[in-house]
Amino acid sequence: MMDLFFKPRSVAVIGASRNPKKDGNIILQNIIDSDFSGDIYPVNPSAEEILGLKVYPNVKDIPGEVDLVVLIIPARFCVQAMEDCAAKGVKAVIIEAMGFAEVGPEGKALQDQIVKIARRSGIRVMGPNCTGIVSRDITTSFFPIKDVPRGDVVLIGQSGLLAAGMASDIVVNRTLNINKICSIGNKCDVNENDLLEYFGNDPDTAVISLYLEGVADGSRFVPIAREVAAKKPVLLLNGGRTEAGAQAAMSHTGSIASNQRIVEAALRQTGCIKIDDFTEIKDIAKVFSTQPVPGGNRVAIVTAAGSVGVVVSDLCAEHGLEMPRLSSPIVESLREVFPPNMEPANPIDLWYTIEQLGLVKTLEVTLAAPLQDPGIDAVVLILAGFDYTIPVLEQRTVQKITAKYGKPVIICMIVGYNDYKNRIMEELGQDLPVFTSLDSGVKALSKLCAYGMRKRQQI
Repeated sequence: MMDLFFKPRSVAVIGASRNPKKDGNIILQNIIDSDFSGDIYPVNPSAEEILGLKVYPNVKDIPGEVDLVVLIIPARFCVQAMEDCAAKGVKAVIIEAMGFAEVGPEGKALQDQIVKIARRSGIRVMGPNCTGIVSRDITTSFFPIKDVPRGDVVLIGQSGLLAAGMASDIVVNRTLNINKICSIGNKCDVNENDLLEYFGNDPDTAVISLYLEGVADGSRFVPIAREVAAKKPVLLLNGGRTEAGAQAAMSHTGSIASNQRIVEAALRQTGCIKIDDFTEIKDIAKVFSTQPVPGGNRVAIVTAAGSVGVVVSDLCAEHGLEMPRLSSPIVESLREVFPPNMEPANPIDLWYTIEQLGLVKTLEVTLAAPLQDPGIDAVVLILAGFDYTIPVLEQRTVQKITAKYGKPVIICMIVGYNDYKNRIMEELGQDLPVFTSLDSGVKALSKLCAYGMRKRQQI
């Protein structure tokens, strides 16, 4: 049944509008602009044609079968629209209207009626109070989005931010190798368990990120999440961890936020990876989708500033990463470019070498060396936004080196001029995870290493 949401053969938009500023017009345009090749049916009793498509006064008047319906009409009209969908034989509905359980008892009563109709008629419902789906094949968001990539990361959440603002950021700026984004809102029917199971079995999905304000069915969530997390990383951000957050969740999606101790227990039992905010949902997913999974947590630091190496060493220790000595052969290879009075060590301090050789030639030795060391599992590379870094971008030095050795590398950048820093973020960030915070970068790497060690224990 979940295929009807993501691979429908036909879709109807109830509430389609001629006004380009209205949600019903934007949703229709998004579907047209996607790679959707099926039949598209606008439904509006007051129009004959919208965006070049024939309009029908009611979903029951559509001559062909309808796999998926998007409802973007006021909440008070959605119950009748659901009855019409049932009469038509529709089996999947996305309700993007607000005004249901999240607003109080009256809205909850409307939502309950919709659930009753859906169960009676065998209809699966996503939402209400959601923005649906963003994907290359079909986008139902009421935020204009084009050219969604065919990546390997899926985001699922009780948040319109995921399928609107964050989706636009990801798609336009190409900051994440996204495949699909699903906004599930109040979860009156389709919930995280359905989607986690679906994408767990999807060969095109490598990483799954979840934002939840409440777990729909903990007894079902735990075994599903455990099974999926054993095959691919599952990142979980739990909203409503505190009393203040729980109160906010009630007015946002009508969720009774999960008891944090229950969620923590579920994280331990399932192997899901705990995420703390929306930035991490994107950034840590980027690490998992672009970097190989290491077998351990032994890290080398490559930096142009000794003080940064000290701070990153502290952060590594705080996040459970080890900083081993470099092996003797690696130290010998580094001596070729280090000044005679400076002993190569971990962290690897590059500044004197950069002054003599430039950053490109320096990295060809000093970044490659720890990646060749059998006692090193991953590398943190510190770059600066100055002109001497630009040749590294132009020659794709970091990408070429990292591609050779099959070990994860994350990049942190904390100083420099905005023009250069933006180039590093945009150009290097297309292929590798780049962080402007040392703590964020090290934390993300620690999540990857912990996942790799857990996978190794399962073998």
